[in-house]
Amino acid sequence: MIRYSSLLLALFLATAGISQAQEADWDDDWGDDDWGTEPEGWAWYGFIESAAAVRTRSDPVLNEDFTLAETRVQLEASRTLDRGKITLKGDVWLDGVEDGAKSDLREANFYTPIGDSVDLQIGRQILTWGTGDLVFLNDLFPKDFVSFFSGRDDEYLKAPADAAKLSWYGSIAVDVVWLPIATPDRYLTGERLSYYSPRAEARVAAPPRLDPIDRDDFPSDGEVAIRLSKTIDGIELAGYGFTGFNKQPTGYDEQAQRATFPRLNVLGASVRGTALGGIVNVETAIHETEPEDQWRFLAGYEHSPIGDLTLGWQYYLESEDDEDRHLLTNRITWQLLQQDLTASLFTFYSASDEGWYLLPRLTYRFSDQLTGSVGGNLFGGDEISGFYSQLENNSNAFLRIRYQF
Repeated sequence: MIRYSSLLLALFLATAGISQAQEADWDDDWGDDDWGTEPEGWAWYGFIESAAAVRTRSDPVLNEDFTLAETRVQLEASRTLDRGKITLKGDVWLDGVEDGAKSDLREANFYTPIGDSVDLQIGRQILTWGTGDLVFLNDLFPKDFVSFFSGRDDEYLKAPADAAKLSWYGSIAVDVVWLPIATPDRYLTGERLSYYSPRAEARVAAPPRLDPIDRDDFPSDGEVAIRLSKTIDGIELAGYGFTGFNKQPTGYDEQAQRATFPRLNVLGASVRGTALGGIVNVETAIHETEPEDQWRFLAGYEHSPIGDLTLGWQYYLESEDDEDRHLLTNRITWQLLQQDLTASLFTFYSASDEGWYLLPRLTYRFSDQLTGSVGGNLFGGDEISGFYSQLENNSNAFLRIRYQF
């Protein structure tokens, strides 16, 4: 089957990479005389990756031992023009969980300066802003939680969007993003991962898959996001605005008997700068949506107490209808063996939800081209409907091997 072929290919690439790492000539990389020059024509690069993630516990509603089993190829191309740049990036892969060939166009955009202080980027692109580490207050661009929870690389948490982004660099930097059609998250549908359904009051999985009513009417279902930012004495200040729709199908149309994406308006602000021997960030946002408005607050601190060890903490609060949800996160990252080995652990703990989520990971660089990662997505808690505990039957351990070219 495809899933076992993916695992075997991963093990083969890992074995091949050990000998390649021993022969790598690091001096050649630092002695490149072409540093800083623009390539002529199209520049092509990419990777091939084999990945598998096996469940650490059975799921009664989803008869599937794997959350991930795939062999993936990503190709990226860019070309610099006289007045801009074209970027293309796409993935194709054999999926052993959904049994078939899949593809995803992640980027296809054109960037061009307009005058001396205005830039335009139009087309499919990955968008992000805000100060949170895996916690999002004012970043209302689409995320792919299915990929993230299944065991794929962190880069796949950010989903692409078809958009136009206009940036003006003056005394205050202004970024305006227009999405002609609302772009939701790639949310859990029950096909790969089970989830808690408030209507069924139980964990559910496909079939039937979650199939909400799309927001796809142009231009009434478009979205606009804006950021104003300025740095003063090393302190980054930013204000945010968003009008569009909830990224998750949290509403329900009783007549159609289908989930919906309620309208969402957001106002927020953030501050980030050096303090207390590290980096401090504070961010807040007001979410106006149905059924209740919500206030979000985040405070974070990151520092490196010794060498290549980095520690980070965050406190996050959601306040809605006199009910508060508290979340604590901790990130530990330690680079070893001349930074060829990276050990990391990210933890989420919510006392109000009585749930937790652990992301342990080891990543080893066999050579400039070959890396391998092992880790897990481990969920738990006492409440079946909790944000993290509802996913406990999706807990998995993963192995990924990537060869870059």
